[in-house]
Amino acid sequence: MQAINPLNWLRWGGEFVRVWFLGLPWRDAPKAIPAIILMIVLFAVGFVAFSGEAGWRNQLLDRQLKVSLDQDDFPTAEIVIKRQLEADPENGDLLYRFALVRDAQSFTDEATVLMRGLLRRRHVQSAKWLLQNEFIGKQWTDLDEEKKDEFGLVLSLINDDEPDNLPVTKMYAEYLIVTQKFASAVPLLDRLSKVEPMRGLQAAALCRQIGDFEAAERFADSTLGVVAEMAKDDPTNSDLAMAVARNQIFLRRYSEAVRTLDRSVKLAKTPEERQMLSQALGDAIVAWVKFIEESPSNTVTERLRVLKMLQAALRFAPNNPRVVTLIADHVLKSLDEDDEELASVRNALVTGSSVGIAHFIKGTSALMKKDMKNAELHLELAVELMPRSGAIMNNLAVALAMREDPDYERALELSSAAIDLVKTPTPHFYETRGQIHFRTGDFKKAIPDLERALAEPSLARKAHEMLASCYDEVGDDELAQNHRQAVEKLDMVNPERSGAE
Repeated sequence: MQAINPLNWLRWGGEFVRVWFLGLPWRDAPKAIPAIILMIVLFAVGFVAFSGEAGWRNQLLDRQLKVSLDQDDFPTAEIVIKRQLEADPENGDLLYRFALVRDAQSFTDEATVLMRGLLRRRHVQSAKWLLQNEFIGKQWTDLDEEKKDEFGLVLSLINDDEPDNLPVTKMYAEYLIVTQKFASAVPLLDRLSKVEPMRGLQAAALCRQIGDFEAAERFADSTLGVVAEMAKDDPTNSDLAMAVARNQIFLRRYSEAVRTLDRSVKLAKTPEERQMLSQALGDAIVAWVKFIEESPSNTVTERLRVLKMLQAALRFAPNNPRVVTLIADHVLKSLDEDDEELASVRNALVTGSSVGIAHFIKGTSALMKKDMKNAELHLELAVELMPRSGAIMNNLAVALAMREDPDYERALELSSAAIDLVKTPTPHFYETRGQIHFRTGDFKKAIPDLERALAEPSLARKAHEMLASCYDEVGDDELAQNHRQAVEKLDMVNPERSGAE
């Protein structure tokens, strides 16, 4: 029983240790002191040499690396970093330094590969290097899909690490807008609006686009409050007046926007500012007219009101292409009206217009009646008198392409010039050029223009028909069939338009 008793085992163990300790040759112990001290010193040196980053060895390597980099001795720096990587091969900072050294020795491709590997590990410094060396100065269209995704990751990492880095925040916001991640862009624009107030209006526009109308109103109203206060302190500042008016137009306060711009035109300090504000005033009235047109009411009174507003727009901005086009549209629409007051205002509008606008209206009217001879005559005169009007160029191109002996070469030249001239060409402009390409048998060039024309419902059916023929010609039967099916669907919805030119 004593053999299995744990107390007996403890007693026997203690007795063994006591006897062993007493049996040591203590008289000779002083002779072992040097060996003990040597062991302690060796242990301490080994511990220091292999104790990681704070160790003597790494401190020596770090010092040697600093000296090498200060002297631009990159081969030596590379050797030092490789030694450090032997001890810690997954160290992101060491890999980043190694990539920098390889880049300094003109091994840029290898450095880029290393930086991209670190980017996948969410290494911020490598993201900054890639931004500077791979993306700054590049055009968006020059990037393939993989590079675009990488650009987004780079900006995201830097933005998360440095939220106060405004240049990066701007780039990231623009990236999110281009990639249509509007909801993610809004907080960035809100942050930027603290230093660039009009970014708030940009955020409002995105909110409206994604259907968050309450937030859109809130952002626009807040931005309007800021820029309005700034405009009070500097009433002659044209840029601030424009900013106030843009917010007012966004909030559909058109009458306020018109008053703001009218007041600023009178306070403008230079002819250039006066012209800019006058053009903006014309645009504001055009926006107001289009808002009125969205109303289901289509009475003579409403049309009369619109024509009078266009008179005002014409007085302030006689050369504004939007004003010119809208005047022509409304005059042409009201040609069959018998109301005396309406006819009087219409005639006054044409008479009060420049000679170029009068010829534009007459030429467009002839074009609608398929009177190509008079259409070409008046539109040619309008182009000479108003050479910077894209709408006139586009209509003349149509007239030249549709006459009995088509002048496709000049028509194409005018159509392309109209598209290049206008900041945001309408689908009608693209439809004109696409139809010219189609008629001349240049089907590959016709396709992208006709695809853009699909955005306008009134042009969609004819565009689908031509696109079906184009894809037949280039050998894509599947897409050709898709467009024919689209024509059939449109005919089912609007049977009265079936077979329309």
